[in-house]
Amino acid sequence: MPIRRVGHVVLKVRDLDKARRFYCDFLGMKVGNASDRGMFLRFNDYHHDIAIFKTGDDAEPPKDNQVGLVHVALITDGVQTVREFYDRAKAMGVEVTGWTNHAVTNSLYVKDPEGNTIEIYADVPLEEYNWPEHGMGFISRPFDIEAVRH
Repeated sequence: MPIRRVGHVVLKVRDLDKARRFYCDFLGMKVGNASDRGMFLRFNDYHHDIAIFKTGDDAEPPKDNQVGLVHVALITDGVQTVREFYDRAKAMGVEVTGWTNHAVTNSLYVKDPEGNTIEIYADVPLEEYNWPEHGMGFISRPFDIEAVRH
C-alpha cells in the first residue's frame, strides 16, 4: 500500500500558552485536545494537522545551522489570503522573516514564538508556471506581497 500524504507535524515548545496564541489566534487553528503535556490542533475536520508537545523550559530554540526541520508549510486558498496573513502578522507582532515567489508558490515566512519557521503559501496556477514541464525547487523570485490586493 502506498503512502498517501503527510498526516501531521509534531513540534516541541517551551511555552504552551504562547504556542496556543500563535497557532490558534494567529493561524486560526482549533484545539482538538489539550493537556499540560501539549495540544492537538486542526484547521478543518481532520483529527489533527499539528501537535504541540511541551518540552523543558531550558530547552534550546531552533538554530539555522543544525539538522532537523527547516519549516512547516501551510497552503492557503490564494495569494490574497497570504497577504492577509502578512497584514495580520504585522498587526499581531508576529516576526516576518521574508516572502518570495518560488515559481510554484507565492510564500510568506513567519516565526512562531519558539523560533520555528512557518511558511504560508498559495499555489501558482499551472497555466502561470507549468512546473511539470519547467521544473521546480530552489527557485526564488521577487514577490511583491504589498502589491497584492485583498
